[in-house]
This record gives sequence, structure tokens and C-alpha cells, in this order.
Amino acid sequence: MTALSSLSLPAASLTETLAEALLQPILSGAWRPHDRLPSEHDLAERHGVSRAVVREAIARLKSDGYVETRKGKGAFVAAAPGANAFRLSAGKDGGKDGDLLELRALIEADCAELAALRRSDADLAGLRAAQEAMRRAIAGGGIGLAEDIRFHDTLAAAAHNPALRRFAAFVGRHAREAMQMARLSRLRYEDRLQDIAAEHEAILAAIAAGDAAAARQAVLRHIARGLQRHGLPDRHGPLK
Repeated sequence: MTALSSLSLPAASLTETLAEALLQPILSGAWRPHDRLPSEHDLAERHGVSRAVVREAIARLKSDGYVETRKGKGAFVAAAPGANAFRLSAGKDGGKDGDLLELRALIEADCAELAALRRSDADLAGLRAAQEAMRRAIAGGGIGLAEDIRFHDTLAAAAHNPALRRFAAFVGRHAREAMQMARLSRLRYEDRLQDIAAEHEAILAAIAAGDAAAARQAVLRHIARGLQRHGLPDRHGPLK
């Protein structure tokens, strides 16, 4: 790992760069809610920065709701990471649920389009691994929710825009809450989980081919079909 201090960045940029570096394992799920972050000393040593820079980076993540601190115990991943960064109101009516899924579609379509243009071999390997994990989960009788989340986060990461990835993760979390676990569980009995996996395959194939337009359309179709699967009003013709 390249020490941040070797990049000759001003203090403010070091803080921002470190905050982004610490955010990645939170978004990917490597650091889960309530997990304790490494100590200030360990983070400073690992990234080659001062403890003051570490404190500023953690303070920034705390302000955005990704981290909470406990006196004498250190910093921990928040129970609902990113909840304070932006707020969305999701009602129980299908219209508002549909609005969230439409917002998710637009954001993830941008992610897919950029990923098709910017993805690395490592990004493709990550998408394939997430897709295979989902297929294994479904074959084992599960609904593959955690693996589905992993696929979409890996897709957002492949866009190589940290701000877009954070927003995609935030909106995706709220959209999943809107759909409710009962609806997701129902898919297993309707034998629709294979449909979701096939839609992921189409997204992955377009990104691997570097076809930005096809990647965008594959995501829009995936979300539009998600509206139908979850019994939400399909009001958004352009998403098909």
C-alpha cells in the first residue's frame, strides 16, 4: 500500500483521501455495523499520516453518519452507515416505493455506464465472484440478498467515482427497505430468483464488453422488472 504522505498532498487532501480509504470497507461490507475501526495509531502507521489526519478523517465519516465514536473505546461503524448523509422519505404506498426504485435505477445506470468504460480486470473479477456467490446462494435454497447487495456495490465501485458509489449505496439501502423482506422472500416461491441472476449476467456481459449503452439499458431493465416482481406500479416506461 502506498503511504498517503508520499503523495505530497496538502493536509486537507490527505484527510479527504484517508476518509475515502476508510469508507471503502464500510461500503463493501468488510467492516460491518458496530465493528470497531483500527486504532488511531494503527491507521496512522498503515497509511503513513499523522494521528491528527486520522482524527479529521474519522470526524468527517462521523459527520456523514458512517462512523460513531465512544469515549475511551474508539471509533465504530455506525448501526446504519450513511443515514445522516442524506435523507429519503419512503412511505408504505407503492408510489413512493416506486420513486425510490426509479432513483436507484437512474443512479445505477450511470454506475454501469461508467463501469463499462473504466472497469479494470479486478473489477470484472469482483463482479463475477459476486454473481457466482449469488447463484450458489440460490442453489442452496437462499434468496441471495447479501450477494445481490455485494454485486450492486461492486458495480458501483467499478465506476471509479467514490461519491457516486456512496450515493448508490445509500439509495440502494433505502430501496431495499422499501421492498421489504417479505416481498424478497416471496420471490423464492415464485421461482423468480433465477430471473434476477440472469439480469445480473446481462449487466456483467455488457460491462465486460465495454458497451456503455448496453450496460445502462441492462440496469434499467433490471430495475423495471424489479418493480413488476415486487408488485409496484410500473409508471416509468423509459426504464424498460
